[in-house]
Amino acid sequence: MEHYKTVFAAADPEALSERSRVPYTDGKFLLTLLGRPVTVSWPEMAARFEDDGRETAPNTRILLARLLLEGTLVPPGGKLLAYTDMPWGNVYAQQFRGRCILRLAGTYGSNLPGFDSACARVAGKAAGSGDRSYDLPFLPGLSVRLILWEGDEEFRPTAQILFSDNFSAAFSAEDIAVVGDVLLNAMKGRW
Repeated sequence: MEHYKTVFAAADPEALSERSRVPYTDGKFLLTLLGRPVTVSWPEMAARFEDDGRETAPNTRILLARLLLEGTLVPPGGKLLAYTDMPWGNVYAQQFRGRCILRLAGTYGSNLPGFDSACARVAGKAAGSGDRSYDLPFLPGLSVRLILWEGDEEFRPTAQILFSDNFSAAFSAEDIAVVGDVLLNAMKGRW
């Protein structure tokens, strides 16, 4: 955290805004995270939700700072990609599977009503694949599709997480794994 705070404070906020394509006004970068307005103040790197004034979780704060420091929000091309289809995604595929996909399946695979409620909490819209699926607006122009197949006596629940094809312009493979963590935590109300 201290490393990113130092780098963030030393950066020119106008240059960060221009490169990342995130609006900067009155000392704050303005974003919408999973349907909630959030600001990141410069030079402090404090990230707060505008609707209730609460700070984001530390990993969310670092993720937003990394977007501002290194990423760019570009329009999507219309495709959804699995984590392994992202540049360098194969390097972290096992970690992403355990940390995000298996967690999604284990948490909601036998609780579709809970999945529906959790996706509604993060501005999800039904997508029509699997037993249940939702498209979630992670950040402006960046969407995530969660797909869930319910378990039964024969098969365990399974899941898939797909990302709009512009995610790799905004985040590295390591950061996209954190996107999964942030998303799953927000679904449980831990922003």
